[in-house]
Amino acid sequence: MVQTATDSKLGDNLLTLRGVQWILGTKDDPYALLLRAASDDPRELGRRIRERGPLSFSHAMAWVTASAEPGEAVLGDARLSPRHPDDRTETAEDADAGAEAMPWDIPVLRKVLPLRDAFVTLDRADYVRLARWAEPVIAGALARRREVIADRYRARVRDLPGEFDLMTGLARDVSAAVVADLLGLPAGRRERFAQLCAGTAGTLDATLCPPRLAAARDLLTSLAEMRKLLGEAVESARTSPGEGLAGELLRAAADDAETGPDDVLAVCVLLAVVGSDTAANLVCETVAALLDHPDQWKLVRADPGLAAAAVEETLRYAPPIRLHQRYAQEDLELAGQRIETGQEVVVVAEAANRDPAVHGDPDGFDIRRPRIRHLTFPEGSPVALAASLARAQAAAAVTAVATGLPDLRRADGVLRRLRSPATAAVLRLPVRTG
Repeated sequence: MVQTATDSKLGDNLLTLRGVQWILGTKDDPYALLLRAASDDPRELGRRIRERGPLSFSHAMAWVTASAEPGEAVLGDARLSPRHPDDRTETAEDADAGAEAMPWDIPVLRKVLPLRDAFVTLDRADYVRLARWAEPVIAGALARRREVIADRYRARVRDLPGEFDLMTGLARDVSAAVVADLLGLPAGRRERFAQLCAGTAGTLDATLCPPRLAAARDLLTSLAEMRKLLGEAVESARTSPGEGLAGELLRAAADDAETGPDDVLAVCVLLAVVGSDTAANLVCETVAALLDHPDQWKLVRADPGLAAAAVEETLRYAPPIRLHQRYAQEDLELAGQRIETGQEVVVVAEAANRDPAVHGDPDGFDIRRPRIRHLTFPEGSPVALAASLARAQAAAAVTAVATGLPDLRRADGVLRRLRSPATAAVLRLPVRTG
């Protein structure tokens, strides 16, 4: 198993994959450059991908689109799934054996670093099924906790110094606390839960870009412990029903013949691993976009009720999820191209969200845009269940900042996590008041 593979073996495979990504980037392939997540401008790379046509083949061995219409077609096609067709019936032992490549073979990232504990590589149909019964429960729980969430952000904003980091001082901790409260975790487990949210933050990026060995080990360890912690929470909610979301999901699952406790665990893990990180990044991206556009920041300060509109425009303009990876489950034709079973298809959502064929002034940030259309939270994806959680938290955070820190401004540039092509995750966003 990958958890017991030697550091030498795992490290060699990760280094080989990273080397391949760098070599492919030397071919001036815009998707290969985007994938290796170096210093290139991702928005310029997105434009270059779109210029190559509605669906083009990359040296990185993937079909890629950065346009809205084919992007919607890819993400709405049931024949394309986050899970590779070879992995559907593969056991954990099979996958680990597959990582033992011959010296002359190039390993496959999904086999070198399988992320089963995160539930981020299920079949598309599984995500659709989970969403069908879980989304209404999540939405209801968030609605009942709206004021509690708002109070958490307001309280933290009141305690912030004159100069602080928006991610570490506000977004990350409060986001994890909100999810812990939502899930109904006991007080004694919440500090560790917050640590594990931070430890699992690179999960989506690790499906596309190999992390360093130490980061990979930390990620796998954090995911395993997160799954164990939440498994215990689900079991506790089953035997001693409480008011947390885990118990609500169990009750909803009991009324659905196609669901069970394992599905409840999957939803809880996705909310913790994907939801908490996505919410924290969306908070930072929204505030950053507003501060960079003083006229829009002025609108929200004058009317904090526009916070939700600012969040929605940010989901288009600077989304916390920037790439969606799919695999063909059968031979198919798409955008005039023949896609073979098992081939990878990637939607560059950030670029598709700025497609001039769909959006007027696509590179502008306008919270009063009449119709905001984006591909950030598509159906049938691991990020879909995080949508309502991320929106609710970001709106609460922006409202708290606009009312409590109306003179907020940037103190320095944003620092992003290395090797994060899927999320371009914020590490630091220094800001100051006055």
